[in-house]
Amino acid sequence: MARKYTKRKDPTLDVSRGYVESAVEGLSPENPLYYVWRVPPGRFSFFFDQLSQMLHAGMSIHEALLALRQGALDRRLSAAAAAMAPAISAGGSFSEQLARYPELFPAHVRGLIKAAEYSGHLDIITAQIAADYRAKQKSAWAILLAQLWFSIPLVLVLFVVPLPRIIDLGVGWYVNFILRISLPILFGCVVLYYLSKMVFNLRSVRAFRDRVLYALPMASLLIRRAATRRYLLALESLVGAGVEIQQAMELAAESAGNAVIEVQLTEAAEKVRNGMPIGQALMHAKAVPVEIRQSLETAERSGNYDQALKGLQEWAEQQQTTTVRFAGIGGYGIVMALVGIIVAVAVGYSYFSYVQAILNRGDEWMP
Repeated sequence: MARKYTKRKDPTLDVSRGYVESAVEGLSPENPLYYVWRVPPGRFSFFFDQLSQMLHAGMSIHEALLALRQGALDRRLSAAAAAMAPAISAGGSFSEQLARYPELFPAHVRGLIKAAEYSGHLDIITAQIAADYRAKQKSAWAILLAQLWFSIPLVLVLFVVPLPRIIDLGVGWYVNFILRISLPILFGCVVLYYLSKMVFNLRSVRAFRDRVLYALPMASLLIRRAATRRYLLALESLVGAGVEIQQAMELAAESAGNAVIEVQLTEAAEKVRNGMPIGQALMHAKAVPVEIRQSLETAERSGNYDQALKGLQEWAEQQQTTTVRFAGIGGYGIVMALVGIIVAVAVGYSYFSYVQAILNRGDEWMP
């Protein structure tokens, strides 16, 4: 079923303002602990799903946020909703208020909301964001399982491998080894893990983090698939609302969620603004698949973007689903094999040490 679009003649969002300006104004101090203990995806799904339903029912964003602050949300989302409502009532935009809380709302969410505000399809976009978080919630157990699986070799190496030396050195040595070496190393690894999560998600480190992730083969593929789908979702909404293609491309670029891809798409939008054809402008945007560039180039010639973008969005969604499925199977297979090898080596070494210690002490024990 085709979506119905309403062209906005007097958009409330000033397109001339860039990403940096709108994201910096009114920033609140970050709470790095939110990067360590994140809001569960299920709570985000509930937040945006309820927001979508209220907006679809005709409530304003200010009224919806006031209602959500009293809902059964995570206390951090409730506090953010309560803080954003007065600013929006005073004339601020929802996307700018979301930018005040980068530790809660990722960059791609803020980009999608900004595009939704300009197109007038805030209820549709928030429903899609809720669906994305629901899908993420379904895979949360797999991430937890991988973390637990990774912790097995660490515990095994620190506590089990030195255990056979009790036979030669005694229980006192083993207890001293645990207190002075094993526990400090384990505690240090845990602290380093959470500290890295905190640091690499900070607002000031985002560009560096995105470059690192974009350079990793499998991570880059997953990031590009997700960014492409969100970009097409925002582009479809904007173009369907009557926004000129160059402005739509500029706004949709912020929904990519990765600084490297965002720069590529923004530069392509600037080239289209200067008169370059879309296909040629996207030539240097390596994150955009060839199929999308060719389809948009054909749509530009025919002047029919709506149908092309709808088909491309469905194609991008299928591509992302397939990539995530195969990456999950392959990635977890590699993780399990790698951890299995480490465990096998550690157990084998421990067993060998145990047998060797028994043989060394055999003469003393035998009459």
